[in-house]
Amino acid sequence: MQISTSAFFRQNTENLQELKTQTVKLQEEISTGKKVNIASDDPVAFSDLALLKARDSRLQQYSRNIDVARQRLSLQESSLNQATNIITRLHELSIQGANDTLTVADRKLMSTEVKGLGDSLYDLANTLDANGQPIFGGYQSEAAFEKTVDGAVIYRGDAYETQQAVGDHEKIVVGLSGHEVFDRVPMSGAQSKSVFEIVKEMGDALANGDSPATGRDEIASALEHVTAQLALVGSRSAILDTAAQKLQSTQTATTSQISILEDTNMEKAISELTQKMTTINAAQASFVKISDLSLFNYLK
Repeated sequence: MQISTSAFFRQNTENLQELKTQTVKLQEEISTGKKVNIASDDPVAFSDLALLKARDSRLQQYSRNIDVARQRLSLQESSLNQATNIITRLHELSIQGANDTLTVADRKLMSTEVKGLGDSLYDLANTLDANGQPIFGGYQSEAAFEKTVDGAVIYRGDAYETQQAVGDHEKIVVGLSGHEVFDRVPMSGAQSKSVFEIVKEMGDALANGDSPATGRDEIASALEHVTAQLALVGSRSAILDTAAQKLQSTQTATTSQISILEDTNMEKAISELTQKMTTINAAQASFVKISDLSLFNYLK
């Protein structure tokens, strides 16, 4: 079989060019650490990677949402813990204040502490998060509670409980309405009363030298109510922890899938690159030798 000089050159040139193209591709895979950089590398894998990376981006946002939710719930827990401590002290004072051995002066002095505790409770109800948002104000951006000129405390927030998305189809309530926490202490007859109103009435009674015995049960109800709100925060934190664990597992699986499709097998790629470089060098050397053969000139 006769082989023309032009055909010989063309075939060897094409073979060398293909080897060099493969070598460049391997060098790129090794330098970037990615075996799929553009769609032409592997159209199917590139398409799958686009979907997986979009999913990974959503999962990262859910992770950030969980961090925000944890901070908010932690603030709520801390604030309500302090609130229960304050109300516990108020309950103790309601019992002490009802003691018949106390004088009017004693009760007036006690009223000063009650007022101070009420102010602290008010400050806790207006606790802000890291973004300056009230944690008991719903979606309200201003203070959750406000004092009137006569000392009454009014809720200025809304009735919504803020939520955070922690999955594609999962949201967790992470906000508490200050109205629910501080303004709806259950009373007899299916009625409710504000914690601040209860504390103010107790302080006013003591300031007048009167016994606060009539408000003692109301303080006890306030303590039970706020403690229940604290337990609710704890249950939400537990739900959030479960969601975080689930999200972590999903993130790990997604990252693994991306890695399988995208990441370069360095050992394999370096081995293939070495082999192809050796083949190129051998082919080039062989091509030069054959080209120099005198017989080559007669092959047509």
